[in-house]
Amino acid sequence: MKLQPLSLFAAIVLTSAGVATSANAASAPFTFLPTPENNAYASYGMYKDGTGQLREAIMMNGIPIAFKYDDVWSYSAKLLDAIQSDTNPTNFIPTATFGTYDFSTGTGTIAVNLSSNAGGATNLDPNNSGVNFQDPVNLSSNNNVMGWTCTWGGPTQSCTNSPTGNYTYTSPAANEHGTSTVGNMLTYLHTLNPNANIPVFYADYNQTGSVDSLWFSAKFEVWDSSMTTRKGMWALDQTSNTEWDQNAPTFNYGVVNFYGDQATCDAAGAYNAITNPTGCAGVTANGDEYTKLEHNKGSGQPDFLAYAPDMDLSKFDPTDLIVITMSLGCVQDATGTYIVNPLTGGTPSTHNSLGCNTNGGEEFGIVGALTVPNRVPEPSSLLLSGIALLGASRVRRLMQA
Repeated sequence: MKLQPLSLFAAIVLTSAGVATSANAASAPFTFLPTPENNAYASYGMYKDGTGQLREAIMMNGIPIAFKYDDVWSYSAKLLDAIQSDTNPTNFIPTATFGTYDFSTGTGTIAVNLSSNAGGATNLDPNNSGVNFQDPVNLSSNNNVMGWTCTWGGPTQSCTNSPTGNYTYTSPAANEHGTSTVGNMLTYLHTLNPNANIPVFYADYNQTGSVDSLWFSAKFEVWDSSMTTRKGMWALDQTSNTEWDQNAPTFNYGVVNFYGDQATCDAAGAYNAITNPTGCAGVTANGDEYTKLEHNKGSGQPDFLAYAPDMDLSKFDPTDLIVITMSLGCVQDATGTYIVNPLTGGTPSTHNSLGCNTNGGEEFGIVGALTVPNRVPEPSSLLLSGIALLGASRVRRLMQA
């Protein structure tokens, strides 16, 4: 059985999220995430991410709307929404084709939740699909939590918080409304789009503090029904090796600013995760400004949207299991050593932000369905297009760690 959180958070949940409900909720109002295959204004390139590392990116209006983290493309939902609302007449992401990216998320709103702070939340009959999924992992959110690693979908659901031993549980799938199968996932996805076999994941962060950024990594696996053969795996982390590197998580910025001219960018100073998190992350090509984009403040809307282009679930057996492991914040290894440290020195318990999950409330889920992209460029072509883009574009200040 699950151990109850060692905090008073359960009382807070009832006032902030409402009582737990089944997952009969509306689907996300977007049809596509913009890529060069479906949007003439998008292109592949290279750009510095939040840690200052040059990374494959999808560019639009001179700035990155998505970064490639190992097997997964991660989009800023806040930036997509800002671009759709820009004041320049250019319509980069027409809502008639792509839909919108500013919508409600969370338990009782999104049909399939991977994690929840609402005790007793379920994933029963999402979108009236007639199928069920394993209940979301039950998070603890007291202020002593530096991070957590949780596994959803398989024969055993589990969560371990950091510091290790602060809050942990393992629960058999029978106590969590069963496992999560490929067949059920496809049935649910086809209620969103009959031709779509790729799930879209969302993150809704709730991290407050002066430096409200977080570390996150995940792996998405498909196993046979007996959990003896792994048939597929997709990783979300900073190392591009198609393996899950928990000790190399992505760095998800809190506030980000893109300015319309280099002079304003210079006046704001270069983006730096520690010393200047509200600095300039880049300059747009058409002069529009997208500033004060808050990602980790518990807005109740998606902060990031992510998918793996080759996670085509129709290639697997319907009885196969979908198992997802998520790791957030400053996580410890078995010896109690922090494998993901706070962004500054000192004891993690002294920080209420700086990359650690100390304010709670982060939720993840499956919010949409995509079709297989028409073309997925090889890494070499991505690199060449990135070099060409950097060579042709005007000088701009890149993100710096």
